[in-house]
Amino acid sequence: ERVKFVEGAKRLHGIDEKKSNEIFDLLNKFASYGFNKSHSAAYAVISYQTAYLKANYPVEFMAAVLTTELGNSEKVAHFISEAEAMGLTVLGPDINESRENFTPVRASTADKGGAIRFGLAGIKGVGEGAARKVIEEREKNGPFASFKDFVRRVDTKALNKRVLEHLVKTGAFDFSGEARKVLFDGIDAMLAEASSLARDLAKGQDSFLDMLSENTPPPVVNLQRTAGGSAADGEPDTEFSPTERLRFEKELLGFYVSGHPLDNYAALTEALDTLPIAELLDQENRTQFRICGIANGLSKKLSKKDNQPWMAFTLATRNGALPFNMFPDAFKTYGHNLAENASLAVLGTILKGDDGTRINVKEVYPLDLYTANHVTRVTWLLRPTHPAVSGFLTLLRETCTAYPGDTRNLIGFLFEDRVAPIAETSGALGWKISGPVFQQIRTHPSVVGMQIETRALEIKVTTRRPARK
Repeated sequence: ERVKFVEGAKRLHGIDEKKSNEIFDLLNKFASYGFNKSHSAAYAVISYQTAYLKANYPVEFMAAVLTTELGNSEKVAHFISEAEAMGLTVLGPDINESRENFTPVRASTADKGGAIRFGLAGIKGVGEGAARKVIEEREKNGPFASFKDFVRRVDTKALNKRVLEHLVKTGAFDFSGEARKVLFDGIDAMLAEASSLARDLAKGQDSFLDMLSENTPPPVVNLQRTAGGSAADGEPDTEFSPTERLRFEKELLGFYVSGHPLDNYAALTEALDTLPIAELLDQENRTQFRICGIANGLSKKLSKKDNQPWMAFTLATRNGALPFNMFPDAFKTYGHNLAENASLAVLGTILKGDDGTRINVKEVYPLDLYTANHVTRVTWLLRPTHPAVSGFLTLLRETCTAYPGDTRNLIGFLFEDRVAPIAETSGALGWKISGPVFQQIRTHPSVVGMQIETRALEIKVTTRRPARK
């Protein structure tokens, strides 16, 4: 650039070489610090302003931050975790409370730190146009009384079947008390009824019943019948399964609202994890780790060296998510355990190099199987005076009988001054620990706490066969 500058200065402006080099030296000197200095000053002001807002108006600040990332599910999930770490609650969408963007709402008794309602435009497949139509109708004619009321009042040309499906799947109509699957299965019938009503109104053919109820809110349709059965009739499919609900929420919102796939493994994953996910990248080179989470964003790749398949994916825990790499050797052995939204136990090492820090996966196992094989002992701490103690002991005995295995049980009783004598149960009372059953026992009213012991982290040593000459 100096050569070009000097040549151009002389040709275009008649400036001699010595002077043009002096000018270029000034430019070069300024470029080394001047731009950065001014930029740093501007950033300092913005940092001060945003820190002030975050400290004094946390709900409004985080709602604004989430709104700036609307459409970027990975960033949204990250900032939702940040909001929850601040004591805020991020609520799912609600057709009567959500606006286009993330909105601060009145906190309930449970949401002491404040609450943020998910924006309608943030639901995948809904968009700003449909969100504005909903809000305009709500502000003009009041809240929606039911799902049927919503379909009748909002222009179905702007809110087609796909939009309705996504609103239902993400819980936007949960206020009605109707099961999501019942509403979902009744969408076609509701749309047909709304279209018929619109045609009649266009022809001026108000029905006799409509005239009678002109000043009353529209009735709530019994959608169970529309869907082909009701819970009272013994229909087994009147609601999405917990797994389906969570999958829909993650897929369409970018985060889980009604629970988390790891809820069944609460306390177990914390015992198995050797490091919090937030601390993985801070470890020394070759540090080994074990961490439990949900796999998503799987991307199969081919190595440049020998065209062997490997997998890149994101592992998400309750507290964060990071990119992981499973290179060819591990992929050959454990790749079959990788699946979208699978609950996994991941073992690996931290690799640090000139290109940064990577998380190298060595082994992957289904979490339920790994838990059963690696939780060795559970010590249950009980209140001796609690009236349900005998019921707990009966439940534990029945569980061991129903699910025999190698996890041992110890019983402790918490007395005054935190004295707790511990007794080991018979070796015949070992059980095969599983997440749901463990949660049932863990939440028994007589349980004060527990201690979980696991096998030490041990990564299998793999040796490569020498290449044939």
